[in-house]
Amino acid sequence: MDLNQLYSDLKSNFPNSEIHQNHPLAPYTTVKIGGSADIFIHTKSSEEFKNVLEKISNLSSKGLLPYAPTILGNGSNVLISDSGLRGIVIKNDSNEMEILPNNQIKVASGVQLPQLINFTLDNNLVGLEEFAYIPSTVGGAIAGNIHGDDKHLFSQFVISVEKINDFIISAIIQLNSGDTLAAKQKFQNIIQKKSVIQSMNSLGSVFKNNPNWDPSGMIIDQKLNLKGYSIGNAQISPLHANFIINNGHATAADYFKLIKFIQTQAQEKLGITLEPEIKFLGEF
Repeated sequence: MDLNQLYSDLKSNFPNSEIHQNHPLAPYTTVKIGGSADIFIHTKSSEEFKNVLEKISNLSSKGLLPYAPTILGNGSNVLISDSGLRGIVIKNDSNEMEILPNNQIKVASGVQLPQLINFTLDNNLVGLEEFAYIPSTVGGAIAGNIHGDDKHLFSQFVISVEKINDFIISAIIQLNSGDTLAAKQKFQNIIQKKSVIQSMNSLGSVFKNNPNWDPSGMIIDQKLNLKGYSIGNAQISPLHANFIINNGHATAADYFKLIKFIQTQAQEKLGITLEPEIKFLGEF
């Protein structure tokens, strides 16, 4: 099935869904970089997301899809190539949240993490406040098993996960009742502390921290003296060296070259291999 046929088939099956051809992806990433998707589907509920995934799975099982679908949540830890992504890209904005017995919450994978934290605190449940100022959806938090300010992993709060073909639909999260005033204050304190040095005009931490070495940001800043270094419009943040920001018109090529430059410098000067934390989508 060629792309025009696939687009027509999807439009016919989902007449009320937002489906486009050759749709720009940069607006759906925190760094505003990336080319276009062959076919872009914007789902806004868990049911719509599931239905689309089931349709795609059916087409794939018949050998009618040349590429596996790509799921975009917050677009906060993915660098999309300038040439874009082939096949189908689904932007998952499912947003359901439900209070369950025993201090549990069922939450859709497309819910933004700050939205979930505020929802839990408003319902007198604590535990997630340490994940403040992390630009992620719930699905991304689960897939990446992010760590919070107190170094707890997100998986420590997850009871079960609903999936279709390894794509996360929703999760049940276990929390506790507690001092919500203190939790809300902690939430605000973390935001205040991180917002001073961590730009949202980035893809988050570029490199993983290795427990055998100093933090990656410290290595790039103090040992390689690269804080503020630029390639094109991509710049190592002057505020935190493990962040790369878009200074206006950076391309994915700029961003990628800067990452490779940092890795080369770390390897040649320090004998250290810095491992990217962000994911690269498309051709580089």
